[in-house]
Amino acid sequence: MLGDGHISHFQTIVTLGTKELPYVRYVQELMQELFKVKATISIKRSGYRDVYIGSTLITKWLKAQGLVSNKVAAQVGVPKWIMRNKTYMRAFARGFFDTDGSVYNLRFGIQISLTNRSAPLLIALQDMLRKLGYRVSEASAYKVYITRREDVERFFKEIAPANLKHRRRFDKFSRRYPSG
Repeated sequence: MLGDGHISHFQTIVTLGTKELPYVRYVQELMQELFKVKATISIKRSGYRDVYIGSTLITKWLKAQGLVSNKVAAQVGVPKWIMRNKTYMRAFARGFFDTDGSVYNLRFGIQISLTNRSAPLLIALQDMLRKLGYRVSEASAYKVYITRREDVERFFKEIAPANLKHRRRFDKFSRRYPSG
C-alpha cells in the first residue's frame, strides 16, 4: 500500500505496470486472502492494471493501521508496528521493492534501488534495511540503494521478492557477474 497503493473513501487500490501480469495476479490473491473478499482487476487505457477492493470497512481499518490516502502529500513514514518486528520489516521491504524497487546492471555488478517521493518513508526504509543488516546508501533524490554484491544477493535470498520481473532481472545479471 505504501508503494503503488492508494486508499480512497470506498476502495483500496494497487496500480501495477503493463508488464507485470503474474505479479498482478499475486497481488489479487494476496488481497483476497488477507481481507476475505473478492479483489477485482481492471485495465486502464494506458495498459496499467488496478487491483482493487470496494469496502469502506477495509479502508477505515487500513487508515487506523497508519496508512493514508495520499502518502506523498502526507509525507508518511512506515507505521511503528512494522518497525518493531523483523518479520514485518522483511515483508514490508518485499512489498515495497516489488512495487517501487528495481534491480540494475552496473558496469561491474548489480544494484538495487528503492524509490519513493515521501522522504520519511525512504528514511524509515533505510533505517529498516540497516536494522536487517544491509549496507544502504543515504536517501537522496527520492532513492535508496543497495550496491554491495553480498547484500544484493542476500536481499534476493532473504527478502525474496515476489515480483517475477525483478527476480528474472536479478538472475540474468547474476549470470553475467557470477560471485566468487
